[in-house]
Amino acid sequence: MAGAAPQTMAKRTLTIVIPAYNAEATLGDCLAAIAASERQPDELILYDDGSTDGTGDMARAAGAVVLRNDGPPRGPAVGRNAGVAIAKSELIIFVDADVSIHPTALGRLEAAFVYDPKISAAFGSYDDRPRSQRSAALYANLRHHFVHQGGERAATTFWAGLGAIKADVFRAIGGFDVRYARPSIEDIELGVRLNRAGHAIALVPEALGKHCKDWGKRQLWRTDIMSRAVPWTQLIAAGRTQGAELNLVGTERLKSVLAHLCWLLPLVALVLNQHWLAGFGVLAGLAYVWLNREFLALLYRAGGLKTMILGLGLHWMYHCYASVTFALVMLRQRFMAPSTVGNAAPAINPMPPRAPPK
Repeated sequence: MAGAAPQTMAKRTLTIVIPAYNAEATLGDCLAAIAASERQPDELILYDDGSTDGTGDMARAAGAVVLRNDGPPRGPAVGRNAGVAIAKSELIIFVDADVSIHPTALGRLEAAFVYDPKISAAFGSYDDRPRSQRSAALYANLRHHFVHQGGERAATTFWAGLGAIKADVFRAIGGFDVRYARPSIEDIELGVRLNRAGHAIALVPEALGKHCKDWGKRQLWRTDIMSRAVPWTQLIAAGRTQGAELNLVGTERLKSVLAHLCWLLPLVALVLNQHWLAGFGVLAGLAYVWLNREFLALLYRAGGLKTMILGLGLHWMYHCYASVTFALVMLRQRFMAPSTVGNAAPAINPMPPRAPPK
């Protein structure tokens, strides 16, 4: 029942917090979707993280309270913390500036807390119709959609692209770790701390938002490796994940092994002149395709055969570079001083506005 949005229920006061930097290209759709939401927020706060475009003006025109950082960007962790610091509501809903929420999304997230008071945080999912139709963007957004649509409703992580949390819990847990100075896994790290502290987190896959980001391949690869795989592996190496293994479950590990066998066995066959080994590489490839058949079917429905084939290639590369990154970071953590990022729960460290909010 947590996914439903009934007509009569005890509502919570609700504040939306949006961190934004030079977000003119997507913020209009984000704000328009909030204005068209069936459940209207009681408060809308935007943290303008040093934008040089009209981000702040767009938010003010939409009736948002705008907090302004006039210096260099400090990252969404600082921005979200700053928004929560002045929020007056019981529930905080984080929405990224490049996410256009569905009309029922806020109500469905709110309903999760109404139906189960033990829930401290909840998050939704991207829909299966991202705005950008470029191959990398379709792949990245549909991969995210596929993972969240198939995830356990009793979650062990958190997502801040469209995620809700009780304000008192957020403040007590210390907010986002501001040492993540750019978009990274600050929301996942927060979920790890919530999980360790015994707070219940709910995945509400019916709470949908359209992702408006136009991914390019290089941007996708850089983000996957440097902003996700590396810091996530550092958390694992620090022993802080406690079961929230995300892409390290058994099936995903098998996919990574098969992805490497696809190229490794033919290479060994060529070097050793043992051509029969290449046949096992083909079998590994077929097994890899079979294990990813549901995701490939989603890609096909979204963009046809071309999208499915390009997506298969990108997914194969993802399993290769993510697993290599994991291995290299684990080796580095073993033989060198571990990173301090994420090893302690921070205090909320908001940046106050330079002038009173308008």
